[in-house]
Amino acid sequence: MNAVPARHAGRDGRQKLERSFFAPLDAFAINEQLPHKQEGRIYRPYLSEFWSWMERDVLADDISRAVEFLEKRPDDDERVHRVAAVLRKKAGEALTGILEDCTASEREQRRLKMMLGGERALQDLADVAKVFKAEPWLRAFLRRIPDTLSERALKQDRDILDLVSAYATRHPQDVPVIAAAMLDRAEAPWSLGPFAERLAKVRGARWLTKTRYAPFASIVISEVERLHLLAHEHRKNNPDPVGFAAALSAYVCVVKGVELDMDLTGADQWRSRIAETRRSISGAVADELSGAAGAVRRALLVPKAGEPGENRPDEAALDAVLDAAVRALRVLDLSRSAAEVLAVNEAGKRARQSVEQTLEIISRSLISDLGKAKGAQKEAVASAAEAAILLSEICFGQEYAALLRRSRQSAMAAAA
Repeated sequence: MNAVPARHAGRDGRQKLERSFFAPLDAFAINEQLPHKQEGRIYRPYLSEFWSWMERDVLADDISRAVEFLEKRPDDDERVHRVAAVLRKKAGEALTGILEDCTASEREQRRLKMMLGGERALQDLADVAKVFKAEPWLRAFLRRIPDTLSERALKQDRDILDLVSAYATRHPQDVPVIAAAMLDRAEAPWSLGPFAERLAKVRGARWLTKTRYAPFASIVISEVERLHLLAHEHRKNNPDPVGFAAALSAYVCVVKGVELDMDLTGADQWRSRIAETRRSISGAVADELSGAAGAVRRALLVPKAGEPGENRPDEAALDAVLDAAVRALRVLDLSRSAAEVLAVNEAGKRARQSVEQTLEIISRSLISDLGKAKGAQKEAVASAAEAAILLSEICFGQEYAALLRRSRQSAMAAAA
């Protein structure tokens, strides 16, 4: 077996060490950059920048020696974890000192912002330092709570309430860290709002905002913001026809939960943050709905027999057009069930009427044409009819789709 070249071993060793070094941040790191900084949540892409900076300016000798030490046994994961833990402790101490210098010197703060990528990066670095410093007691805390926190546990369980209360009293400056760790394990994120009210012994966000437990509710609002960004990301970049609808559904679910479980009267900032996401996501949904009927028509077009082969769409193109129609119908269906969250009632009604008329007319026409078409053209019509049945099942339900399938079979049998 050929030996791994030294330069590759060194690169792999650094990557392993970096992953292990940041492992305690997994519960706090997110892939979406929130519109408002939420203490306890760290933008994951910053971590590689922080590592490069620490490797260059903060722990250069320590990281170099650690990589050299790990190269001797590159497959020993336990050794990697032990070395990473030592580095984290050193990094926590170094970062605390650097951040204190930034607080004392505006010039030093500006310099570090320029190096790291701005104000938000510096704020996230402070969160990294907090988690590293909290690691000893945070590890013990996380071992004592379930891996999955049910809605019932957060709303009724007394043991978890007492445990969190004890740790929050012992580490009051780290309540946002505790809240973020619990959000990572919560089945129903919105239930952290009532949990915070139980901790603070108040009812209503107006009073909760004045307590040290406010971060438990604020972090739920940040989850609304994150899911809204995730939905936009799926809309733009996910080719899966149900990806956007699924992400949108997750957003709607959390917003409904927040509004059901939390009285936001008097908490204007939290209400404003949710309203921002609503306006943004409703605009995106309205755009999707405006093109829904067109997407259905394009998915059901039948190429004419005898056209040159190069003018016909290939299978991948046909699949993409059908996927676009499926996506439009999924979003249309969700817009109706989520009318109280998405401000698209009129757009939804217009789109549904247009889509239903389009599907009914084209489906009947395609099934009728099955009895007339011959050869290659008949295959093309049959394929379009199958697509029409698929879309009709999404729009009208299984019974209607079954009726169309029987009509199609009758038409094909009559033409045989």
